[in-house]
Amino acid sequence: MPDQSATEIHLQRSFNAPPARVFDALSKPASVPSWLGPSDAYRVTVHAWDCKPGGKLRVEFVTPEKVTHIVVGIFKEVTPHTRLAFTWTWEGQPVIDSLVTFALRPEGKGTALVLTHTGFPSTDMRNHHNEGWLGTLDRLARALAAPGLTHLANLFL
Repeated sequence: MPDQSATEIHLQRSFNAPPARVFDALSKPASVPSWLGPSDAYRVTVHAWDCKPGGKLRVEFVTPEKVTHIVVGIFKEVTPHTRLAFTWTWEGQPVIDSLVTFALRPEGKGTALVLTHTGFPSTDMRNHHNEGWLGTLDRLARALAAPGLTHLANLFL
């Protein structure tokens, strides 16, 4: 059996926003392009983000070099303000048993978020995704700090 650390990512981040606001950013299709992706240099287009158990996701990433990558998956768990889990597979690549989970809990007036991504077949793939998730969490922090996201999230309440 492979070492779990070789096939898993565990990242923690604190945000100066309540869990409900963080969950809204994670779960609302219109807000996903503001946070998902390794950097602001990527163009992100959400083709599907049906945030309910069994719902599908399909997101297109265009790199600064104009290379397109598409991730697909199925939402496995959606517990408002607490937890979001979905499968993650790159379209056109061999299917791997990969699962992304965002766990949220109150932390003072803010939110503690733990991102877990499991099921990597290699440490190289894990390391590549780790870089992407670190950038994604940085982008999420900036999106949550932007006043426009608060307004956008309120449109869906």
